Amino acid sequence: MAGIDVVYIEDDDIEAELFSLGLSTRGVNVLHLPDAEPGSLHLLQKAPYVTARAIFIDFWIGVVSGLDVAKWLRENGDSRPFFLLTAGENPDPNMLKQLNITYLQKPANYNKVASAISAL
Repeated sequence: MAGIDVVYIEDDDIEAELFSLGLSTRGVNVLHLPDAEPGSLHLLQKAPYVTARAIFIDFWIGVVSGLDVAKWLRENGDSRPFFLLTAGENPDPNMLKQLNITYLQKPANYNKVASAISAL
């Protein structure tokens, strides 16, 4: 599983660092995007982000809903697996199904996350 890249869209640098550290020992490299601004999301179409195997999205990225970010990405043709990672309760299950997003609650179980990534 060495060398698998994933993207994490998360506005909290400490959360992103913990996620990165938790997965790095399991062969997963986390590419962090610190906001959901259009300029940042545009990076998803450039190396190394474009080859990442999955995208993890926080439920709230500043004042932007992670579900809105996922919807925008899907509408713009991103078909990679999406994971909504949040400390909140399970958000709208119909929206998750419609956007094909897997819900994960924080704190993440890094063994399970790494297994899910390797199964992609």
